[in-house]
Amino acid sequence: MRDLRSMCLASLLSLSACRSTLTGPWPPVESAVQEYRVGSGDIIRIAVFGNAELNTRVTVRPDGRITLPLLNEVTVTGKTINEITREVTEGYRRFVQDARVSVVVEEVHSYRVFVTGKVIRPGDFESRMPVTVMQALALAGGGARGANLDHIIVLRRASNGREERYEVSLNDILEGQMQQNFTLRSGDTVVVP
Repeated sequence: MRDLRSMCLASLLSLSACRSTLTGPWPPVESAVQEYRVGSGDIIRIAVFGNAELNTRVTVRPDGRITLPLLNEVTVTGKTINEITREVTEGYRRFVQDARVSVVVEEVHSYRVFVTGKVIRPGDFESRMPVTVMQALALAGGGARGANLDHIIVLRRASNGREERYEVSLNDILEGQMQQNFTLRSGDTVVVP
């Protein structure tokens, strides 16, 4: 187990050495609900006001789609609630004059973050809701002996495919710099050196 941890950490560090510059101090502070991107397995409720027959509760299939009355197949994986609301509203406006649509994620089943390096329990962690950097560290049992909690790196795959890197200091967070305790996106990796 120890060899596997060492090998994983070494490969992550060697990959991160390929691009050693940080993207920026920290990602912009955004609402976790608005930023959350829907994934396979999530359960969504869609309501069309004044048209109860179009209201539905659906599970996002493994292919990333849902089936809606009148609209048939709609791809939702990787989209925010606002993006899905806009797309479904536009679709229903072909059938319902002045359609007003509400989209709510009722259950999250696709949110996963990874924590590796010098933590008590490295691994991937599934959550029913988005977590912050500190919450991810807590899921991993906190820093292990010798962990450098002032130089935590968060790796994120941007929508353009490029890797974004953010350095976080636990001491700075504890001193009130809460912008460093940002909400992680599904797929983010927290590396504790």
